[in-house]
Amino acid sequence: MPVNKTKYMAFIGIFSGLWAALNLTIGPLGFTLFRLPILCDVASYFPLIVTVWFLRRYGSATGVGIIGSLVTLFLRPGATQMIGFAVSAILFDLLMLFLKHNISFFNIKNVLGVSIITLVSAYVAGFIIGAFIMVGGVVWALTVWAPLHAAGGFLSIIISYPILVALEKSRVKNVVGA
Repeated sequence: MPVNKTKYMAFIGIFSGLWAALNLTIGPLGFTLFRLPILCDVASYFPLIVTVWFLRRYGSATGVGIIGSLVTLFLRPGATQMIGFAVSAILFDLLMLFLKHNISFFNIKNVLGVSIITLVSAYVAGFIIGAFIMVGGVVWALTVWAPLHAAGGFLSIIISYPILVALEKSRVKNVVGA
């Protein structure tokens, strides 16, 4: 589905707003309730997965991650973990090049690829946050904090896929005219 530049920029703004809203609400709530970063990852990777599924273009996840992180930092200056999530959004975008930014649920290799890309990106975010922002040390970041973020990335996949499968079925139905 080709999207013109104006619509593309509008959708980047919408998904960046979703990123910021989720990172300002469910991310801190999950951390406060469970002392775990898992919902912070959902707040970051759910918008990225939806963005790439919808726009299917390189730069879309990077734009959402950077803009969403800047908005979050502007509204909550202490949320320095957004630096790790912004870097991981860039990584997510780069890794999605292997799949040509195409998320499809009609191909198991594609589903596995998106899942691995999400888990790797979340792990990297956890490492950056744990080692450099929380100053927990490299070993702690690699063995504790990054795996917890990967678990949050997995939760993002579980939440994203049923929603996108329904949207994809709707898209196919509308294209076919059934």
